[in-house]
Amino acid sequence: MVLALLAGSLLLWQRPWDGGTDEPAVVPIGADASSRLTSQLRDLSSATTEQQFVEATGDLAAGRDFGRRTWASLVAVGATEVSLRYISGGDVADRADGTARMVAEVAWRPGPESGLGSDTLHRSSVAFRVAPQTDGDFSIVDAAPRTTTLPIWLAGRVAVERTSGSTVVTVDGGDDQLPVESMAATARAAVASAVPGAEGELVIVSPRTQDQMARIVGQGVEDVRQIAAVTTRLDRSTTSSGGSVIVLNPALFATMDRRAAQVVLSHEGTHLLTGAVGTSAESWVVEGFADYVALRDDSAPLSVSAGQVLAEVTAGRVPTSLPDAAAFGATSHGLGAAYEAAWMAFRLLDERYGRADVVDFYESVLGGTRLSTALRDSFGLTVQQLTAEWRDYLTKSASTVS
Repeated sequence: MVLALLAGSLLLWQRPWDGGTDEPAVVPIGADASSRLTSQLRDLSSATTEQQFVEATGDLAAGRDFGRRTWASLVAVGATEVSLRYISGGDVADRADGTARMVAEVAWRPGPESGLGSDTLHRSSVAFRVAPQTDGDFSIVDAAPRTTTLPIWLAGRVAVERTSGSTVVTVDGGDDQLPVESMAATARAAVASAVPGAEGELVIVSPRTQDQMARIVGQGVEDVRQIAAVTTRLDRSTTSSGGSVIVLNPALFATMDRRAAQVVLSHEGTHLLTGAVGTSAESWVVEGFADYVALRDDSAPLSVSAGQVLAEVTAGRVPTSLPDAAAFGATSHGLGAAYEAAWMAFRLLDERYGRADVVDFYESVLGGTRLSTALRDSFGLTVQQLTAEWRDYLTKSASTVS
């Protein structure tokens, strides 16, 4: 009996049926973590070859993978003046796997061929995930935005494809459901047709996931769920439209039919090519005009292109005023109806006054003219008169939509 008990105890201790585990033991973080990370980021900043860069990201497999992917993305966007400077953290493990969060300031300048704004040195605060190694150094295994946008080369494997008049920057392959390159050409043609003199290159960033899109534009995932695409600057500057890009949200854009996706791309292309990024102009003017351009050649019935706002009117909820800035908030209830309402105002103006006056009005407001002044100069209307005519127009349009 004693021998049997001893044998059983030995068996339980050795656990021969258990093949073991591949999970590495948690490595403690040394007291000199901050100095080691400072040195490591300095090595990353000074790296001039892939080998140097990968070696600087660490010896663990995850670190080497991160290093190779990040170097390839840096090369793809032609990044120069890359600098990573240690700020804080990395000295205390905050996850069960022993990894820690380190904050660093990242600066870089995109190459001119990337279309991402080579005139500006981009700066971001980035939270890196670091894994301690047995030799006391670290492997950098992931990156996330801290308070601003995430440099696109840290979001995934980046590729840049240039065509005549457009550049498509993909992250981890981007959206492969729709022909973004040919749709960009259609968007450029739509803007050129509606707005004489509107020229420039469309730069489209196509991430693989919604989470990547949110990180690239510096928003939370909840803040982008209703947005199929957004036109912005990757450095978040609002001082000019140079370096503006259209960032797609694959969770919505990739699920749209070709018509709807084209309307979205032409809408955002209007913002980009008319210099509307960062403007303080009336939101309904900026958004309504973008839809006016995108829908000029659209053959869909009003029940499709303005179905949400006309349903509100049919239900007896005729809007009392043109949509304000809050109505276009990314998380606003009734966001689609707000866009449709603004477009219907431009549809009304186009029918009564023609495209040339509509474009003059838009450019006047975008250029800083007060709304009331621009309405008077272009159409001889007051805000109150336009609002009254627009409300009647919505009511009559709703009556014709079954």
